[in-house]
Amino acid sequence: MSTWGKIIGAASITTGVIGAAALGGVTAQRRAVRKFRAPSGDDAPGYDSLAADRTYSVIADDGVVLHVEEVGPENAPLTVIFGHGWTLRSGSWHYQRIGLAGKGFGAGGRGPSARLVFFDQRSHGRSTRAGSDHVAMSDLAGDLASVIGTAAPDGPVVLIGHSMGGMALITLAGLRPQLFADRVAGVGLVSTSAGEVRSLPVSRALLSTNSLLLKIAGGAAARYPKLIERGRAGSRDAVWLLTRALGFAQKDVPGEMVDYLDEMISATPIDVITDFLPALMSLEQMSSLAVFADLPVVVICGDADRQTPLSRSRAIAEALPDAELVVIAGAGHMAMMERPDIVNEALRRLLSRAVVHARSIARKSG
Repeated sequence: MSTWGKIIGAASITTGVIGAAALGGVTAQRRAVRKFRAPSGDDAPGYDSLAADRTYSVIADDGVVLHVEEVGPENAPLTVIFGHGWTLRSGSWHYQRIGLAGKGFGAGGRGPSARLVFFDQRSHGRSTRAGSDHVAMSDLAGDLASVIGTAAPDGPVVLIGHSMGGMALITLAGLRPQLFADRVAGVGLVSTSAGEVRSLPVSRALLSTNSLLLKIAGGAAARYPKLIERGRAGSRDAVWLLTRALGFAQKDVPGEMVDYLDEMISATPIDVITDFLPALMSLEQMSSLAVFADLPVVVICGDADRQTPLSRSRAIAEALPDAELVVIAGAGHMAMMERPDIVNEALRRLLSRAVVHARSIARKSG
């Protein structure tokens, strides 16, 4: 077998091997999946079934077409834009769309409602593929700026990002600080980081930007995507259990929720996953946090997050002493799905503070 053949073979079974080693073999995996997938007793949550008030496309600077959906009145006093994480899509904000749309964000649900804007990151969901030379964090930040320019060309905006979406938001602040001074009324950072994500539960050597293994995996994905996808599909039980373990922390997380996360990740082509790894692994934007110093900010993270550990959120909060830090006990990386009640309440508080800040922006500009 050629060297590349050995690499492809290894890449195809990596997930299954890791899953078998960590979870006790194929038979044990199947028993665990049956247990965790037992019916929750609740009605199906209807992921990806929520109707949008408006759907349209935004063209990024390099021609990538971004899929955008809106809910809420067009004349709302505040526009809230949500950016999702790596390997996900805008449907990951399912419970925020339910919990925040059409409701006042003041005490007891009173007060004005917001216009909510959700978009799929480039190469994710229903947005079109980006070229391999346009997958830097600055490209994602540029996309966010394009969405702001189209969805909310004037008026105050609140920006909320989960994981990679939060990293793009922070990067945009460093690139265009005046935008935040003039237009942004609040920032929400959910399960994210302002520094490179190297303290994951995987060796530093594996995740290093200069890692030979990472380069080999990326090259294999580019040259043999179909072969790797077949290997990926062949170890579904291991993948499902790892998705559950890395995405969530609660023992009673509904199987349907894991199914949905698993489906989002599985729908992301393997070469897209590897394309964005260097941007994630080389992130260093701690200095950009200073742009948020005078803004209402909420930092939200589960204390059992295995992908962007709580230490990352604490570092952001330490750099922004006026920010609200919300630590969710027993929640994992997908805190906004796992504990939407706590996340939504924190976001309502942010929106209330943002309205006040927006008034001060208007007074200064007037």
